[in-house]
Amino acid sequence: IQIDSPDEIRPPSVVLFFDSNDAQCMQDFKALNFDNIAETKLPSRARLFTGRYDTYSAPRRPWYEFTPEMDLKKRFNINKCPEIVFASRKCDGRTIWCEKGPDAEDPRLGLLGCENFTESCPSEYRESWDGKGDLVAWIKQKVDADGEPKISPFLGSYAEQGRWLQKREHTTCNTYFRNIYMAQAFPAFTHRGFKAMETPKEFQEWLLNTHKKHEHARRTEHWDAVSTQMSFHEHPTTFIDLDRVRAEKEMMARKYLQPIVEEWSGMKPLELTSFYGIREYHENAFLREHVDRIDTHVLSVTITVDKRDVPEGAEPWPLQVTDWTGQQVKYDHPAGTMILYESSKLPHGRPTPNKGGTHLGAFVHFKPKSMHGTDAKKWDNIANAARDNVRKHTIHASFRSTPPVEPKNPVFSSQKYGEGSVYQKAGENGKAADDDGRISVEFKNAADRSLQVFWYHKSQPDPVFQGKAWPGAGFTINTFQGHTFYWAELDSKKPLPGGKITIDAGKRVYKYSLKKDGTEMK
Repeated sequence: IQIDSPDEIRPPSVVLFFDSNDAQCMQDFKALNFDNIAETKLPSRARLFTGRYDTYSAPRRPWYEFTPEMDLKKRFNINKCPEIVFASRKCDGRTIWCEKGPDAEDPRLGLLGCENFTESCPSEYRESWDGKGDLVAWIKQKVDADGEPKISPFLGSYAEQGRWLQKREHTTCNTYFRNIYMAQAFPAFTHRGFKAMETPKEFQEWLLNTHKKHEHARRTEHWDAVSTQMSFHEHPTTFIDLDRVRAEKEMMARKYLQPIVEEWSGMKPLELTSFYGIREYHENAFLREHVDRIDTHVLSVTITVDKRDVPEGAEPWPLQVTDWTGQQVKYDHPAGTMILYESSKLPHGRPTPNKGGTHLGAFVHFKPKSMHGTDAKKWDNIANAARDNVRKHTIHASFRSTPPVEPKNPVFSSQKYGEGSVYQKAGENGKAADDDGRISVEFKNAADRSLQVFWYHKSQPDPVFQGKAWPGAGFTINTFQGHTFYWAELDSKKPLPGGKITIDAGKRVYKYSLKKDGTEMK
């Protein structure tokens, strides 16, 4: 959550540590009335982040190895229960992982997770409350002494900046729970869940030539402001859209990559569901560990097409994956190599800032053909079980806070954080938009042929592919009221007649049922 906030606008934090398995600790925890204090007496979100950390549940919750880097109790030297810690806004969340050494199976891989890591919030940046005096007064004094965060010129106020931070925090929490609980309900196709290898020569050359040929069409990507998987809010990504050669790219993926993924996974035949890129990640970009869409991104390939503008003293920008054994593994992923991975199940990302120049990446996703047809119900049951596993371990509550207090002499940040993203400010379109507003919707193909769905927005010059649906099939995404989509033929980006969709908060299923001749399916 600290990483979600750029340095200039990051507020300090107060965290209450407790042990839910310790009766005396829980009695003292309840006596503090911390939640009520946070919501009614402490500064608002733009000036302070408040949170609770259960030292009993934290190491028991993940299915993967709970490494020293994850152990906030040990990192913050917590020795009382409960204990309240103030962390300065200088704490940026960028803990540097400890490297254990090369992997025994594949020496190109490095194993992560040990005691000798670099702490992102050292002891001089934090302080524990001694339990004496007024807790609220102590916290407010620490907040004032830590200095006022700057305000993004795009957001314009602490009120709007607090909303922006809170919405992003909501996404990060959802990502965390998906990483933990989604994989537990999914089958494993391979021994470790990923494999590094060289990109087929012909495919690699085609990618480089296509990038060169279409560089003139480079554009900046515009992401939803609440998305925290990527660092576009600080370091925008650029994009050269392979949909410009759509038929060719799909032919290349099926010819060169599909047989490799089928052999590796033991799942045959596979269906190509997505091939996108080429995305350009620039200096200091990072990618939070996450899992992908469970309906389409089942078996995937991530490709390093090239490294450009590499500075002197450049460092690799490794992909970090949690493998099926629960270990944290990294691969430097140089140009001309690719990684096969079970992307909808295993957390993966590039959490360290890119110090290796511009990274050109492409991404290819497959799913087993058995996911539709005779085995469709089995796969639906697996996907539903995974979603249910996340839901039953997640509690949602309304965000409550004291009113924001604007600074007398506001100082604005050097960068307009939030600008260029898809974001609706409070009061726009006559709506307060105080809640997250995220809606789960299903696109259902009730027509006589396979179709695809695109998302589009006036800020984005090209529509964004969402997924394919065979006759009688569909897929689910999370979106927001007012977002716009449309149905299209597989070989076209043009909206079908009657195929445009505007998301309504009261509707969850969006069907398309016109046959190719324009008549309604019976």
